[in-house]
Amino acid sequence: MVTVSDFFCGAGGFSEGFYQEGFDVIFALDNWKPAKETHDFNHPNCKCELMNILKLDTVEKIDEVIPDTDIIIGSPPCVSFSSSNKAGKADKTLGVQLIEQYLKIILHKKTKPNSILKYWIMENVPNSLEHVKDVYTAKELGLDCSLPNLEVKNKHILTASDYGSPQGRKRAICGDYIVPEITHNNETYIHTNKILKALGSPLKKKKNITDPSFKDIKLKSSELSDHFYDTELPPELYLKAKRLKTDHGFMGKMDFPDRLNRLCRTIMATEAYSSREAIIFPKEDTDKVRAPTIREISCLMGFPINYQFVGNNTTIKHKQIGNAVCVHLSMALANAIKKDMKISLTRKPRENKIANKNLNSSEPLFLNKKFSTVKKINSKFHLHVPEIKINSLRVELDNLESDFENEKYKWNCYLHKGSGKSALKCKLNNNILKKVIEKDENFKELENFIKQIIKPNINNSKLFQIKNCNIENEDKHYSPEYILNEISKKIKSFKISDNEKIEVKQLDDLLNYKSTEKNPNNSYPKNIIYSLYLTNSIISFLK
Repeated sequence: MVTVSDFFCGAGGFSEGFYQEGFDVIFALDNWKPAKETHDFNHPNCKCELMNILKLDTVEKIDEVIPDTDIIIGSPPCVSFSSSNKAGKADKTLGVQLIEQYLKIILHKKTKPNSILKYWIMENVPNSLEHVKDVYTAKELGLDCSLPNLEVKNKHILTASDYGSPQGRKRAICGDYIVPEITHNNETYIHTNKILKALGSPLKKKKNITDPSFKDIKLKSSELSDHFYDTELPPELYLKAKRLKTDHGFMGKMDFPDRLNRLCRTIMATEAYSSREAIIFPKEDTDKVRAPTIREISCLMGFPINYQFVGNNTTIKHKQIGNAVCVHLSMALANAIKKDMKISLTRKPRENKIANKNLNSSEPLFLNKKFSTVKKINSKFHLHVPEIKINSLRVELDNLESDFENEKYKWNCYLHKGSGKSALKCKLNNNILKKVIEKDENFKELENFIKQIIKPNINNSKLFQIKNCNIENEDKHYSPEYILNEISKKIKSFKISDNEKIEVKQLDDLLNYKSTEKNPNNSYPKNIIYSLYLTNSIISFLK
């Protein structure tokens, strides 16, 4: 028997990989009750402690709670280091503290008399590597100064799909372990459609299901939990995600809905379907879209189909899965250790039983439910004219310079160029633009649009903000998003090619255009100039 302890175990992704490779996971620890309950349900022979690891602040407490094992694995919370948390600028203090506490336990277990610890592994997001040193002294970790240093022998970024996972999820793997050999490549990657095909449509039960990752695991449809329910998404949820994916102001275009003949994108812990990161599938045999089922995302994370998630709703189960270590990556690490130890281990059988809250046959997850779209009155707004973004140029309406505290709302129209540190933005008023386009064949239509659509329906900055926040109000007034959509429709009705351009000399200086003898003046897409002219007119009517 080769024993394993799993820290920050969550729902058990790391544990499951070692279990599948025949190791005995005898101890686990986590601080979130729903995850512990899931770990207990699937690993009943493992003692799982619900506690804050920081409370193990002495070696006596460590040994009182934690048994000696051959292997220690752990995945400290990644939220402090994640790029998605405040663009990677979140406070790292707690994250570093938890890593060092984990390393403290490892150094103690490694150096105590008659230690049996042979390997240890720490998994986290790639950004965490910046905060993991190559060597730690015992004093740094709060242990006896006479103890030897803890050397972090391996620090690698491994990609889960290289080891059979349907996700291209990159993870930092540190510790004293064996780097597994890559088993998959572009030709053999496991794509999303393979997982979905194995499980079948959520609304059409297959008679029997064979696990897409573990061919020896087969279930009848009545034994498969958390899959047979309707996850169709209503427009209130998916339209924002569609815009952010296909028409983001400064980021690249993404598929909507997700393509299935490719690796699945990283599954997040948050169940959100109005975000750019949302995973959204086409709904079978319809022109609708849907969310993945809990069983689908668990299989995409590598959990076997008989693994159960304890929780009263999809949000809790989704969080457990999104926070987990990819099972395939864990299996690869476990298998590499087996080879290094020159041993053969066999997975122990698992009883097929279903957790207390099975989502099958439940009412549709989202349909027929009301979703509040009301926002706080101090909500910020910045959005470009939809679907008109050409050569890194876009026209954006915003309220970012408002005095929200005193309810003084200031709306601006800017022409943006590029993104990131090199991005530029500028204003150019309609008095100048009018002289540029007044002889254009579409100018009269632009003017009529302003008189008939914009002027009668936009006149008050505060009402504009109220409509932006979807706060109930009887006054007739367009919202910022609505009028931008109308502007987009109008401009697209002209069917102007992106290559049709106009010279606007004043913009050359504002956007740092460098003239040459061959090209003394720059030219700008007509669609962009029209967008700027119409959006400027919004500002002119706001009081």
